[in-house]
Amino acid sequence: MIFSRFSFLLLSLGALSLNCKTSTSQPPPPQVVYLKDVAKFPIGASVSPTLLKNNALYRQVAGREYTSLTCENAMKMRPLHPEATRYDWTDADAIVQFAKERGIRMHGHTLLWHQSVPDWMTNFQGDTPAWEALLKDHIQTVVRHYQGQVASWDVVNEAFNDDGTLRNSLWRQKLGDDYLARCFQYAREADQQVLLFYNDYGQEYAPKKMQAILDLVADFKKRNIPIDGLGLQLHINVNTSDANIQNLFQKAAATGLKLHVSELDVSVNPKGEATVMYTDELKEKQATRYELIFKTFKALPAAQQHGLTTWNIGDADTWLRSFYKRQDFPLLFDDQYQPKAVYGRLVKVLK
Repeated sequence: MIFSRFSFLLLSLGALSLNCKTSTSQPPPPQVVYLKDVAKFPIGASVSPTLLKNNALYRQVAGREYTSLTCENAMKMRPLHPEATRYDWTDADAIVQFAKERGIRMHGHTLLWHQSVPDWMTNFQGDTPAWEALLKDHIQTVVRHYQGQVASWDVVNEAFNDDGTLRNSLWRQKLGDDYLARCFQYAREADQQVLLFYNDYGQEYAPKKMQAILDLVADFKKRNIPIDGLGLQLHINVNTSDANIQNLFQKAAATGLKLHVSELDVSVNPKGEATVMYTDELKEKQATRYELIFKTFKALPAAQQHGLTTWNIGDADTWLRSFYKRQDFPLLFDDQYQPKAVYGRLVKVLK
């Protein structure tokens, strides 16, 4: 009887040992690694207040994937300042609050642009001092409203033509060529801490525009006009050359300013072909463009890395579809907000 009990005890201990070995030998579930986990600089996206409010999956991705957010449209003049005596903060405030609750940085876009100007401004009747007062009041009211909540601003957006000349915008017509400098001065007066950026597209393909922006920076520095960074939009496509991208980063970095890839997307259908198919070949070309941008940005001095921001989150939300009325797949997430294969490749680049 004693032997039998002892044998039973040994068998029980053996079974327990075997079960323990079996349970610990199973591999743990794969660890989810986000771009923000491996990047040493902010990873961002522009966002829509409507989608944040009404699309639960969009909101989930926006909250988990990014360390920086930009209002796609909500901080532009038309939605933010619809009447001379009224600001509508609703949508922009909702995005700022969303970011604040999750510890996400906010980048402000934009204080001045030649588009999205409300009708009351376009039709404003006043002399030069009245126009100057209008400009200053708008900039300083917005900057002060978001003081301490917005880390950086695109002060002026897209002021140059591709040939390097100043765009003949409403602001230039009413206030002269040096209105850009005064915009930056007004923004600095309103907030001594916020970072001030000049933002533009096409610097990678239009060398005269790029040079005009470099000349602007040099002039600002000479005159002690405040400027902290450059926004490089990089709305590029699968055919954009490596040399153009690398040249842009090299010249922009030479200014010593902070650099923000501010509106990144990579079109696979730049010619607007009605029957475009998102083939493996196009996916590979797109992935190599993204990899080059991430690698080149990663190699910049850390003090100049303000971040990489894609222009919205999923392909379903891209401005390329709505603005050009064409099919395109330019972002890192597909129509169902699933990360594409390029996402994993960029994680490896950043590691």
